[in-house]
Amino acid sequence: MFKHLWACLLLIVMAQAIQAAASTPQVVATIKPIHALVSGIMKGVETPYLLLPGGESPHRYSLYPSQVRRLHAATLVIWVGPTVESFLEKTLTTLSTSTQILRLIDIPGLTRLKVRKGKVWETHHYHVDADHHTDFEIDPHIWLSPENAKILVQTIAQTLIKRDTNNAERYTANATRLIKQLEQLDQDLKQELSAVRGIPFLVFHDAYQYFEQHYGLKAIGAVSLSSEIRPSVKRLYKLKRQLKRHKIHCVFSEPQFESALVDTLIENSSAQRGILDPLGAKLPAETKSYLTLLRNMADSIKECLQTGN
Repeated sequence: MFKHLWACLLLIVMAQAIQAAASTPQVVATIKPIHALVSGIMKGVETPYLLLPGGESPHRYSLYPSQVRRLHAATLVIWVGPTVESFLEKTLTTLSTSTQILRLIDIPGLTRLKVRKGKVWETHHYHVDADHHTDFEIDPHIWLSPENAKILVQTIAQTLIKRDTNNAERYTANATRLIKQLEQLDQDLKQELSAVRGIPFLVFHDAYQYFEQHYGLKAIGAVSLSSEIRPSVKRLYKLKRQLKRHKIHCVFSEPQFESALVDTLIENSSAQRGILDPLGAKLPAETKSYLTLLRNMADSIKECLQTGN
């Protein structure tokens, strides 16, 4: 009798576990900074799947069949938009109507800056089709503003709560805690970066406008106009002149792209070379990685600019 009772109880527990797993949102996040924010909100509920786990450039990525299957099994896919994850756009159109797609670039209330043009910024080249021509006008690196990050956290949490009311309290508590952490880090970075405001520098590609504007930094141009096209000799010569004219203290490369270009550019100049990583290429796929990403960027900028100053 007791064996029968225990067997019944076990079946009930297993059934409840299966039901809970089925009702828990299966979430896919495309890039590591966004995945870190989603992980923080979902902590204690479920672990979201990270689509680009390493140092891949989202501008020129190809999906594996296993990743396509993961997308089709998802209940929620979170991406920035076609000017970042251009490789994903066609696949998203094939997903079931039961899969919700959250396009972050469209969230109301975000600070959305226009792509910089003119002089050494010129025009950045994004590979999107004519249906998204207006996306060319907006700098898509929205996650590099801590103020935007707070809005992203709020919206993602609200989206998860609507899909999974059973875990609403946990999503709310996690989002509240994450926003407090963002606010504390923001205050720390404002103080840290105040010492290097107004010191000119070059970036590898124009990805940091949100971070620069928020902290009062002074990038004056980008080495590359496209992640797919190597800068011409003419452009490198133009940038070398800018190094001298503006007394540039630092030129930043990125882990995903060719650093030898930066070495060539700063040769025979007083400029230093630093590294900035807008995607967290070498960071683990975990909750703290977004905070670490911003901290690492601030530390790299401060160290390089103070060394060259």
